[in-house]
Amino acid sequence: MPQKLQYLVHLIGTRDGWPDNMTPSEEKIMGEHFEYLKDLTAKNQVILAGPCFGLKIGIIILQVESEAEARAIMAKEPSVVQGVHKFEIYPMVVSLLTEYQSPNRYPKEVSDKVLQKEIIIKAKLEDVWNAWTTTEGVKSFFSENALVELRVGGPFEIYFLMDRPYGERGSEGCRILSYFPMEMLSFDWNAPPQFGELRTQHTQVILKFTPLDDNKIRINFYQHGWGKGANWDELYAYFDKAWDRVLENLRKRFE
Repeated sequence: MPQKLQYLVHLIGTRDGWPDNMTPSEEKIMGEHFEYLKDLTAKNQVILAGPCFGLKIGIIILQVESEAEARAIMAKEPSVVQGVHKFEIYPMVVSLLTEYQSPNRYPKEVSDKVLQKEIIIKAKLEDVWNAWTTTEGVKSFFSENALVELRVGGPFEIYFLMDRPYGERGSEGCRILSYFPMEMLSFDWNAPPQFGELRTQHTQVILKFTPLDDNKIRINFYQHGWGKGANWDELYAYFDKAWDRVLENLRKRFE
């Protein structure tokens, strides 16, 4: 993957008195501005955004792959498009950043659904464990592009659509939640981009590894934390089929 770069953006009002005398139409535009940035935050393209009241500017920190991509994002930003703001952009390096978890990362109302799978793999425990917990292992059966770091909070990112911007490629932002070596792995998981708002929320996956003999491993798969509603039911059905394909690819990897 290309290295991600950071850019500091200043949003500057285009008229005197901004933002103290905001009109109703401008308030509507700023609502669109907020939703646009919220979507980019879910895609990990915005890592900070907010107003600086003393200077009367807005501040955005973008995390993208080039200045051209940063400028393209800002050229489509609703308050810029509709003339409320102009912007200035500066390359920067984010050296320190506190970890922040959005209160919307997980659904507020959770159903009692649990997606369960089981598969038996003819392989050694260590090899199956490494297939799930290392970047090279995940590349061997899940996707040829990935980033996995076995530590609590470490990335569990699998990329499927490398022609798309970062944030729309796969499981960007998903993290390892917990693990017990050679026995259990847990990570959170997001929805594909086509599921709209559900992409900003996450379920949790738990894998349990049980040796049946020296060369046979049972994997029990659980995915829980589903929200409620027809759109969540559709996502559940999608993953019911998708994880079957992933687990079958894992089995074939060791045949």
